[in-house]
Amino acid sequence: ELRIIYLDGRKHTPADEVVRTFDGESIGRWEGDTLVVDTRSLTVDKHVIDDGLPVSDQFRIIERIRLTNNGSTLEDKWTLIDPKNWEGEWTSTHYWKRQDDTDITEVQCLPDTNSRLPATASKGNILK
Repeated sequence: ELRIIYLDGRKHTPADEVVRTFDGESIGRWEGDTLVVDTRSLTVDKHVIDDGLPVSDQFRIIERIRLTNNGSTLEDKWTLIDPKNWEGEWTSTHYWKRQDDTDITEVQCLPDTNSRLPATASKGNILK
């Protein structure tokens, strides 16, 4: 999957002109050493939160991404906002540890080629 984050200072496309996509429209800016990404205009009919809560056309995600621990950890703090469906914000933080001397290989989204992965295998059998 590929997501484009625009860092050229543009504003979000007006709601009456935007073409909604699964990944939405992501606009980023730097605040010191933190990349702040504001994503809006996601396809409303394709997204639900917590296995059932639908999102509205005002749903947005704000991410604050930075390196911590002397560059050994990538921290991604994300905030979910949807004033039509709930009050307040939902926030969570994810961490990824740096893996030096490791290649990231392509993974094809085909069960038969990924049967070794937990998400596509069950007791040694491919899920269908």
